[in-house]
Amino acid sequence: MAFFAEPGAITTLSWLVLAAALYFFVLAVSNIVWLRLSCRRPRHDRDVMVSVLIPARDEERNIGRCLESLLHQTYRNYEIIVLDDQSSDGTWEIISRFARAHRERIKAVHGRPLPENGWHGKPHALHQLGQLAHGEYLLFTDADTVHAPESIAWAVTNLERHHVDFLSAYTGQELGTFGEALLVPIMYLMTAIVMPIWLIAATRAPVFTFAIGQLVMIRRKAYEAAGGYAAVSRHINDDIGMARAVRRAGFRTIFLDARRQVRCRMYEGFRASFNGLTKNISEFLNRQIASLVAGTLAVVVLFLLPYVFLLPMILAKHPAAGMAGAAVGLFQAAWCAMLYDRGLRWYVPFLYPAMFIFGVIMMWRGYLRLARGTGLVWKGRVIT
Repeated sequence: MAFFAEPGAITTLSWLVLAAALYFFVLAVSNIVWLRLSCRRPRHDRDVMVSVLIPARDEERNIGRCLESLLHQTYRNYEIIVLDDQSSDGTWEIISRFARAHRERIKAVHGRPLPENGWHGKPHALHQLGQLAHGEYLLFTDADTVHAPESIAWAVTNLERHHVDFLSAYTGQELGTFGEALLVPIMYLMTAIVMPIWLIAATRAPVFTFAIGQLVMIRRKAYEAAGGYAAVSRHINDDIGMARAVRRAGFRTIFLDARRQVRCRMYEGFRASFNGLTKNISEFLNRQIASLVAGTLAVVVLFLLPYVFLLPMILAKHPAAGMAGAAVGLFQAAWCAMLYDRGLRWYVPFLYPAMFIFGVIMMWRGYLRLARGTGLVWKGRVIT
């Protein structure tokens, strides 16, 4: 308990952590309110052509559900183009069967081999899909999504009603295992504790934007002006890269809540979640050791130390124990508010400390593998 004998430095740090916790709580609540108030109900008085574009690599377990859901849309004027991205399983057989049965709606194509240099796999597949599309609006979605009947109408309505050129959204997340529940909610950190979502629509600065590739709708003119996915050919997070490219081209973006329109199981099991999130987190660090160290310190000081030291501070009757307790309570309340609003299970927010520990591990693992040139393996391809 000698560590707590001098209250000065600990008290100052506790004040800083408490201020950060209060900010995170206010941000989480304001983002929840903004998401709930900003979504417009789907209308059915528009008939603009929409191209639904789906890259599929080794997705035999998912692609059938995705296509089946997209065949039962209330929106009328749309096409579905599915690209088999060099799959090694039965993906092509499934999408070609759907295409034969629904020739008027679905087109199945073989993707070209990935060039040796200049491209990552998913941007290359998305680029090919963009070249094949006929629609004025391009709706990119993942093969592991399932769409409600009004998902296309919802996307068109919100793109037009908000007068934007690029729309992305949170989808409903299905967590099939405990390992997924432990790791996947990390994806909500950007809007839970970092970015005011309303700022995405209020400014055109490229840094203030966000996207999730499970649902991205772009006006064709904005897509072409931004250079398409060729402009982000080496991005691991192609969705955020595309949003920023659209911003740099002078167009507007928005981020909304499509939980009731689209659902997705991002990864199956702990290992797939760990590898997939490691890949996504790595690009946020921009391969810079300074970003890695700063991110690690922020996580440890703001999110982990308050939990570690709260009980010892209470036992030592430290004068800052109340502030530490308030900080922990606010952090937990912010996380509960965000994750319950996302419809996740009751226990998921209480995995919070362990989730952040794994977050630090994934940050370091991704950075070291990229820095050493060994790269990150995803769906049989090495990302360097």
